[in-house]
Amino acid sequence: MSLLSQLKKDALLARKSASAVRATLLTTLIAEAEMVGKNAGNRESSDEEVQGTIRKFLKNNQEALAVIKDAERRTVLQEESFILTGYLPPMATEADVRALIAETVASLADRSPKSMGVVMAALKAKFGSGFDARQANAWVREALNG
Repeated sequence: MSLLSQLKKDALLARKSASAVRATLLTTLIAEAEMVGKNAGNRESSDEEVQGTIRKFLKNNQEALAVIKDAERRTVLQEESFILTGYLPPMATEADVRALIAETVASLADRSPKSMGVVMAALKAKFGSGFDARQANAWVREALNG
């Protein structure tokens, strides 16, 4: 079952159980996720694209939590973040990412910053979008310069 199908099934269950926050969040998320596939050739969105949409929603929630002071709204945002996180695969640990970086860098003939793409491609191949690419980028630079 695709992630989009799972979201649709869960949204229906949320509406039936009168779980307002979950139903509203999932309905909005589904609409946004479906647009990605439609805009990219009138097809169903892939799981990777749906995960990207979920991460975008999570990022927006984190940014809102940083500025919103209203306790009730913060509680809703935290609940939404918890729901969204449940649909994402677990993130790779720092140790796993650093280990793969070290292993990949050790196998390179050219250990200059030009090899950044090779190492990042290895991370993407192993972890998909399940790692913090911005942080990994810094670790790769460190490994290639060190």
